[in-house]
Amino acid sequence: MPALALADVLRQQGHECLFVGNKNSIEEQLCRENSYRFESIKVQKLYRSIKPANLLFPYYLGHSIWNASKLMQRENPDAVICTGGFVSGPVALAARWQRIPLFFHESNSYPGLVTRVLQRSIMRIYISFDSSREYLAKAELKKLGIPLKKRQLQELNLEKLNLLNDKFTILVSGGSQGSLAINRAVEKILPYLAEKNWQLLWQTGRSTFAQFAEHQNKPGIHLFAFSPELPAMLGKADLAITRAGAMTIAELEETGTPAILIPLPTAAENHQYHNALEQHRKGYALLLQQSELSPGSLQKAIETIVSSLGDFQSRLRNIPKNNASEAIVNDLLACLKLGKNHIVQK
Repeated sequence: MPALALADVLRQQGHECLFVGNKNSIEEQLCRENSYRFESIKVQKLYRSIKPANLLFPYYLGHSIWNASKLMQRENPDAVICTGGFVSGPVALAARWQRIPLFFHESNSYPGLVTRVLQRSIMRIYISFDSSREYLAKAELKKLGIPLKKRQLQELNLEKLNLLNDKFTILVSGGSQGSLAINRAVEKILPYLAEKNWQLLWQTGRSTFAQFAEHQNKPGIHLFAFSPELPAMLGKADLAITRAGAMTIAELEETGTPAILIPLPTAAENHQYHNALEQHRKGYALLLQQSELSPGSLQKAIETIVSSLGDFQSRLRNIPKNNASEAIVNDLLACLKLGKNHIVQK
């Protein structure tokens, strides 16, 4: 999604964008939906635990670097920008070996393995959190935030969801697949939420919707598996209970929504924990680890935020408007004009 946001700005300025990723992947689907050219390479993830699949990693890595190199020779791009993840590795290596200017955007506070390993070879890394500097001491850095796609969203009328527009609203989301741990904790505190006369926008995720479907038609609850209107719902929520992915955090900041962040414990290198920790330290959200999640701890976290809701909202309102997409594109193009010797580390 950050890459699509950058591509939208580049396209608006008259530049052509080509995406590279895994075949039959979510990135390929999104690129097709947004009318971008897409080239696929076969990249296998390097698992951090002992798995038989890792035996094939050297083969797939070499093959993907070869294919990426052929792609670079054919397309001859002016620059390559990677947005992290294992698929970036072969593309970045191919770009450096062919002396194509290479840039990275790192969404997470704890940079991914590819970003950390290649940091010396990258012309500039755009970061989103100050804490990323600790892990990228050998790189050229610039903090410009997380690119967000511009959405033309109409004001969401909660009445069409059988809710009220002027009532305290909590949004729950465990991601598109859902979180059984979060959903179970929320289910246990439904009597508490009803007693407070609060209403709930509850995204269960597709995989767990059936387990909680009995609450679908209860007053004050809009239960759903997934919805493209989720960003608009977030804008109507007074409080969110959600995971701590980088894009989620960017959306929370954009809408000014205080949150209880429950990091996905299986996320690569526990990066969601680091994201949530930084937001907690800034006073934008509360961090609640899944290992400590219970109906009681969730209720306590809700009460903590509600008791200081104005303070949380005030800090979020003071965050500068997100113009990361435009700022990164403009800086990247300026770097290409000036050349590496003129880049000043910031």
